[in-house]
Amino acid sequence: MLNTLHQWLAKIPLSEQWIFTLLLFPFVWLVKEIWLYAHFKSHPDWDLEHKRRALVVSRNVSLIAILLGLLMVWGSQIQTFALSMVALAAATVVATKELIMCLSGSLLRFVTRQYSVGDYIEIAHIRGRVVDINLFNTLMMQIVDNPLIGHLSGRTVSFPNSLLLSQTVHRDHILGQYVVHTFEIPVPIHLDSDAIVPKLHAVLDEWCAPYTPEIIQYFEAVQVQQLFFTPAARTRINRVPHDDKTYKLVVRFAAPITQRLDIQQAVLDEFIRLQYRLLLETQHNPYHE
Repeated sequence: MLNTLHQWLAKIPLSEQWIFTLLLFPFVWLVKEIWLYAHFKSHPDWDLEHKRRALVVSRNVSLIAILLGLLMVWGSQIQTFALSMVALAAATVVATKELIMCLSGSLLRFVTRQYSVGDYIEIAHIRGRVVDINLFNTLMMQIVDNPLIGHLSGRTVSFPNSLLLSQTVHRDHILGQYVVHTFEIPVPIHLDSDAIVPKLHAVLDEWCAPYTPEIIQYFEAVQVQQLFFTPAARTRINRVPHDDKTYKLVVRFAAPITQRLDIQQAVLDEFIRLQYRLLLETQHNPYHE
């Protein structure tokens, strides 16, 4: 009988897979209807909720039966198609990997608000002020390479947003219009720090004193409103050992962001004058300690 069925199917101008597919749907529907009819007839006292539950079960079982039947009939074709789709997906991911990473980095920046236009940032040893942001890269006006000079160089540099997924972003002013600025000054080991630090402190206090009360009040307001730990606003100069030839002075102060470079330059100018005078004294008195 099975051979006769195959011979009959072979005479139809359709493949056996299509014929089984076309017959599968009415067959499953017919079985479902017969089962429901028999079930309801054997339980005439069922209420609407029980009948609805039986209807849902029969519908879900029918759907599973159809899916299993299609899987059995079209198994080899589905497997070939799935492999092709996997290969296509893999090729697409490889070809667009950098693009996807850039979009992911852009999404990360938007969600975490790492920086925006106008911010001074440093990433992957690139320092500058952000002038443009799009979905794929960030454009910055580059800062002069010397770490003690914060002026813009006039050159632009862009980096892909994918760097945000793997590199640390340093942002200078997270406190709005004010900034806590830190820089280092290398000093020859034979120069007395006690002759340098007090005078540099005097320069810092002269420049920063007019802004200090306002900055302290602003930092306290930020801490209360945003639950954000703010640094102290007072000026500091720390002495740090470096090597057998130099030590370093770490200068830290809080100021309006528009004034930080002027204050830094004023401190550097004073240090250069002090260093010049101290070196002259050392030359005139080689036994000076």
